[in-house]
Amino acid sequence: MVKVFSFALLSLATAISVVAASPLDPAGQFKRLGACPTLGCVFPPDRAEFLAGAHFDVRVEVHAESDAKPNTKYSLSIEKLSNGSKSKPKAVEFTKFSHIKPDAQESWDFSYTKDAAAYWKGQDGDKSAATPVHVASTAWRRVQIKEPGNYRVVLKYNDGKTTEAFWTVNAVQKRKAKNVILFIGDGMTTAMITAARLISQPHISGKYQKHLNMDKFPVLGHIMTHSLDSLITDSANSASAYNSGHKSSAGALGVYPDSSASPFDDPKQELLAELLRRRSKKNGGKGGVGIVTTAEIQDATPAAVFAHTRSRDEKATIVDQMIHGANPVVADVILGGGGKYFHNKTGGKSLNGTDYYAAYSKERGYKVVNDKEGLLNYKGSDPLLGIFHSTHMDVWMDRNVYKGNLNKTASDPTGNGGSALHQPNFDEMVIKGLDVLEKRHHNEGWFMMAEAASVDKMMHPLDYDRALADLLELDRAIGKTKEYLKRHKLDKDTLILVTADHAHSFDVYGSVDTQYFNSFSDSEELEKRNSIGTYENSGWPSYVDANGDGFPDEWNVRYTLAAGTAAFPTHREDFQININGTRIPAIPQSSSHHHYQVYEANPTDAIHGIPKTSTLGATESVGVHSLQDVPVFASGPGAHLFAGIQDNTEIFHKVAHLLGLGDEN
Repeated sequence: MVKVFSFALLSLATAISVVAASPLDPAGQFKRLGACPTLGCVFPPDRAEFLAGAHFDVRVEVHAESDAKPNTKYSLSIEKLSNGSKSKPKAVEFTKFSHIKPDAQESWDFSYTKDAAAYWKGQDGDKSAATPVHVASTAWRRVQIKEPGNYRVVLKYNDGKTTEAFWTVNAVQKRKAKNVILFIGDGMTTAMITAARLISQPHISGKYQKHLNMDKFPVLGHIMTHSLDSLITDSANSASAYNSGHKSSAGALGVYPDSSASPFDDPKQELLAELLRRRSKKNGGKGGVGIVTTAEIQDATPAAVFAHTRSRDEKATIVDQMIHGANPVVADVILGGGGKYFHNKTGGKSLNGTDYYAAYSKERGYKVVNDKEGLLNYKGSDPLLGIFHSTHMDVWMDRNVYKGNLNKTASDPTGNGGSALHQPNFDEMVIKGLDVLEKRHHNEGWFMMAEAASVDKMMHPLDYDRALADLLELDRAIGKTKEYLKRHKLDKDTLILVTADHAHSFDVYGSVDTQYFNSFSDSEELEKRNSIGTYENSGWPSYVDANGDGFPDEWNVRYTLAAGTAAFPTHREDFQININGTRIPAIPQSSSHHHYQVYEANPTDAIHGIPKTSTLGATESVGVHSLQDVPVFASGPGAHLFAGIQDNTEIFHKVAHLLGLGDEN
């Protein structure tokens, strides 16, 4: 019998009773500040949920627009709701409650645009289109609430106005899992998984004879990915939800964005990896942390494991935060791309010109490797830093099929001016990472985040073949991981999650006879479209995996997928793989009467393809993320908790409880 424990709010009746009193998310595209619909702002905002004992910052802001000035006399109080008790709750001044002395009161100015008309006027150079805002603010740093329950936080400002926030603090649970692996197929959706299965797995009479590794997981759920202040998320704040249990705004990592100018003073939330590093001895002690990605290790999803900043673009500082942050994670395993932020040689962009390869090695004892051979040959137990490309690692297609494309850029991670010709595959990085984590933290257990980043990075430029190939590389890594865990007798103690951080609007609606498509001239657009087969004429594509490696043996085939997205720039489409490298569907327009950059179809991409007019704004050069829920596959201890529909912040709380994180009175 499986023992189930609940992650519902501690007082559901109390939570429901306050919903009517709280303002709903306001309609509209533009806002003064996310999650702050009034002139008084509280961060963390209404409906924030915490793990007992986790550290977090609190900031309040009082705004005044145009010529008005903010009233600097305001107060913040907190009260624990009674939860059925007969005693009346008592509000306490926040400084007294938290035992934290606040920072000195600050003031600053910023501006925003109220709607699309004002925004685009501003983009065209009209400085009067923006509304000025004057701010008074106070912050409390590293607050903890160790007593589970529901709390009401009240900001009083402007002579009687109030802003209320209702917070929930969840109890610490007994540890249920020794290890957790979180696989993220960045941007991966059910439609992509279906397409990847179709092109890689054998089928007879419409029935698959084999399945993907993720298909075999016993539990399937779905995750809602909305941002704090928008229906569509980006990778930074969505990955932060998994790592902090808090929603945020686009581009933010481990913080609630405030309105100040600095990208580093925003109110922070303690991350899962930080909590694991200080876990109590009774729940296993300090656990190991591994980060594996095919992106830059400073990119949004991997950085969400350890970084705190409002801007995901602060990549040089993010490298520094790993080892020099206020409470640095100093992960046991860091594998991916992003070499240019580690050095100041050719193409280097390291913080203050620092040699971070040397800093990681000398200050924190990392073994540094920069190619596949160095990775596979490493047998030690020191923390491992493997950086294999100057930016994002090349995709599976170019690392394994069209290898000549690797020679086209100076991508060596050390800045020697050469190309990164010997990059490891994703599964090789994951297995080596598991080896190191086991050697360093076999007794305490560990957490690994492993991201197949280029599912997303190839969906953006509409390069569907390369995106699906990277999804299949993710699936191979999942299979290799399950084999590794079973071989080392870790499978009963390790929870594996496979999910995405957000979606793309990709789907397949038929097949294409590219031979027929290519037989017509560019002017015969109607005839080219007739090569698309739907319903009974969709048939089957030509992809075959005869050697059983999990990938099609040939990608440049006659019958391909009629696939696309709902959100794309103006471009041409020929439904055929670009053998010369990643697609560039749109390029800057040579002339425009606007002050902002607009895009048009790239004349060198899909030269003989069908023209498609953009479904996006004129400034978009690639596809964008979409609304749909993303799947989560689960296997191992606690897997049942991930069935059904859940918010992205719930992933953090479920994993944190399974690992026994937090600190409760």
